[in-house]
Amino acid sequence: MLSKYLKWAIYAGLFAIVLWTPFYVSEAMFFPFITGKNFFFRIVVEIVFALWLVLAMADKQYRPKKSPVLYAVSATLFVLILSTIFGVNPYRSFWSNYERMEGLISHLHLFAYFLVSSSIFITKKEWRRFFYAIAVSGAAMAIYGYLQAFGKVAISIQSGPRADGTFGNASYMAIFMIFAAFIAAYLYFSENKKWLKNIFAALVIFEIPVVFLTATRGAILGLVGGVILLVLLLVFLAKDRRAKIASLCVIGGVIILASVFLLVQNKDFITQNPVFSRFSNLSLQDRTVQSRFTIWSMSFEGFKERPILGWGLENYNQVFNKYYQPSLWPQESWFDRSHNIIFDWLIHGGALGLLAYLSIFASAIYALWRGYIKDKNNENLMTAAVFTSLFAAYIFHNFFVFDNLLSYIMFFSVLSFIHVRYTAEIVGQSPTLSTFTPAHSFVSAILIFLLIAGLYFLNIKPLLANTALLQMIKDASSQGQNIDTILSDFDKSIGYKTFGVGEAKEQLSSYANAVSSSGLTPQAKEKVLQKTAIEFEKQIKDAPDDARTQIFLSAMYSRLGRHNDSLTALNKALELSPKKQQIYFMVADTYLSLNQPIKSLEIMQRAYDFDPTFPDAVKNLAVTAIINGRDSYAREVLTRHFDTDLVADARLINAYVSVGNFARVRDIWLDFIRQNPNNPQYHVNLAATYLQLGERAKSIQKLERAIELNPQFKEIGQNLINEIKAGRNPTRY
Repeated sequence: MLSKYLKWAIYAGLFAIVLWTPFYVSEAMFFPFITGKNFFFRIVVEIVFALWLVLAMADKQYRPKKSPVLYAVSATLFVLILSTIFGVNPYRSFWSNYERMEGLISHLHLFAYFLVSSSIFITKKEWRRFFYAIAVSGAAMAIYGYLQAFGKVAISIQSGPRADGTFGNASYMAIFMIFAAFIAAYLYFSENKKWLKNIFAALVIFEIPVVFLTATRGAILGLVGGVILLVLLLVFLAKDRRAKIASLCVIGGVIILASVFLLVQNKDFITQNPVFSRFSNLSLQDRTVQSRFTIWSMSFEGFKERPILGWGLENYNQVFNKYYQPSLWPQESWFDRSHNIIFDWLIHGGALGLLAYLSIFASAIYALWRGYIKDKNNENLMTAAVFTSLFAAYIFHNFFVFDNLLSYIMFFSVLSFIHVRYTAEIVGQSPTLSTFTPAHSFVSAILIFLLIAGLYFLNIKPLLANTALLQMIKDASSQGQNIDTILSDFDKSIGYKTFGVGEAKEQLSSYANAVSSSGLTPQAKEKVLQKTAIEFEKQIKDAPDDARTQIFLSAMYSRLGRHNDSLTALNKALELSPKKQQIYFMVADTYLSLNQPIKSLEIMQRAYDFDPTFPDAVKNLAVTAIINGRDSYAREVLTRHFDTDLVADARLINAYVSVGNFARVRDIWLDFIRQNPNNPQYHVNLAATYLQLGERAKSIQKLERAIELNPQFKEIGQNLINEIKAGRNPTRY
């Protein structure tokens, strides 16, 4: 009887994973779309894994069976363990961070999920029910996507107009819907009851458009390719003439739709559509495409440095920094993935890791088609064709992005199903359960103890640290003047000593930056800055090869006036990322703070020479040239890039003010006003500049214009005008 309860408890956990995990968003956690799902998945997996171990001890029917899929999945995990041990940062490789929640710990949980699901679902009925649950999840998520598309449910800020479901990322939503659609297609082909076949056919038709609503180009192209592969397999292998004709019609329809799109791709209704416009602009010269090529080349350089076992999971940031190419300036400053499944695995696990990972697909496809070759019935053909096509779509999608928890769950669910089919253990009824012995009870007690300990150390502690971090962020936003409260929140978060410490320190850095420009007392500011600097000094001792941490530390030193220490940290960052222009900008600013303008100009020139098309590099070089008295060179650099030496930028104004060239300051403010004539502050700033030039009448005229644009400025503006008319020069505007 106990065995029966164990089995149903495991069932409940596995069904909860596919029914609840996709939809769980915890607003009480930092990174709410990521952390809640991952903690829920890990907790449930740990529980069902412990229950399964007890059940497997009592009945051999529930123990793992041999198959190529099991060998491939095991080999991949083994390589990841080795790459974690011998990687550049084993701690980060094991734990990851809140933003990704991957690392070796996630792969261990996925392996446990695979073992449990492939051992507990051993009948056709059980697998059908499990896929029914996935179909329900897919249908519910599709409805959510349609509600987002029609403006009934909000889309997360980072996804813009692209439907992202409850994932907070449109590409995550896209691959989830692809899995759901293909599993619904499998259920359609394998179902005998007509009314159920109609439901699953409708689901496929209902879910596919949601992939397009995500506007994820890799996923959409992968879906189209997967569908084409599926129909081609049916054309050549299906015995049913009607299936062949239907497949040919599908291919013809795809060709017609693609041709029509090419003909109208420049029409307004295409270019103004958030989905279609992403395809109408797609070319090898597209900025995103070009940046992908650059990142992949950087990844290849990283692979060549550590070709066997790679750098370890979650260590791509070091490859990105070390081999950074200046042409990436239009992209975000920090990448933690290569956005390509091949290069990601080469970095994570080296050549061995990639081969092991690819062996999973090879073994799964072998297992699928072996079943068809042994018995060429319609069900085996449809199963092999559908899941082979799904793998094709999945791989193509991942060629441009990367996996997430839900794509992994869906992938391992399919692998588990294929493994069980291969072992020929899918039978019509469940086996008879054995009874428990006293030895089983003793081992079960040990497992319960380990489970409780694991739940606390692997999940509860980092979860508490996460919620404490979010509380710190909320308090910093609502009561940022109370530094003791914020610092107490921070100490509470890092006091749990979990993998969230690094992110907590970055949030503390953001708070310190805000405090440094606030109205708090100098003593309060110094207290926060000193605390932040000390924390980053500790972090560098633990991970000295992280350029990002060196930059955070240098910023704190700079705000504390410790410019020599700031320069030391920045020089270390340059060693780790020798071509990152942003670091050069900070070094140049530090030399200015040290009253070494010539050295600052030399550094800024090097940053500019890396890529003269970078607008910030152009402006920063012009600024340092102005400060060094080389105005003609500054104008030359600006003209070369902007086709004019008159560029509306506050940094240039400050540079000209520092050397007393108010004529140039005047010209730049006039350019600001030309671009935005109704901004009253621009007129006030120009009035102050005219006063510096001795043109008092023009200064009054601009103040009067500012009053016209902003009547609330009248009292202050009139006082300034009266001061000027009285022959005095007001110092504050």
